[in-house]
Amino acid sequence: MSEHDHATGARLFRIEGRMTELVTVGLLPEGLRMHNSFEGTIVEGEPAGAQVRGIDEFVIRPDGVGIVDAREVITSPSGNLYAEVFGYGRPPEGLPMPPLEVFLDPAFVWPDVRFAIECGAVYRTAAPAFAELAATAVVHLGYVNMHTRELVIEGFRGTALT
Repeated sequence: MSEHDHATGARLFRIEGRMTELVTVGLLPEGLRMHNSFEGTIVEGEPAGAQVRGIDEFVIRPDGVGIVDAREVITSPSGNLYAEVFGYGRPPEGLPMPPLEVFLDPAFVWPDVRFAIECGAVYRTAAPAFAELAATAVVHLGYVNMHTRELVIEGFRGTALT
């Protein structure tokens, strides 16, 4: 994050967590479908200390780009939030992606690299403390390492990134 982001308050939060379960559903016409769960904690921003849990109905397209289609729930003493997250996971520049059939091999091991995450999120809540967030378009930027299962997401106001 740049100094400009700190100065304008563009960043709303930082989530640090991990993928808890990776389930390969199979090779479908749109690509390799996975059903992945994740959990983490908001370590910076609001609601600090809140727990984040969710499911990502992830699809790896034949070109190697992943489609993120996640639902998450954030629980905190100030109330709970629900988010719908949609976007992309991209392999590192120059990383050759294998044919999708390779992911079906029980011996397949994910490489120890970070895949970039770029998503949009819409939050919903009944908690008055989070009414502003529930009316803000949020951009999720971060990464996931499918080998170590590390997941880091930073949420930014969509309007602050222009």
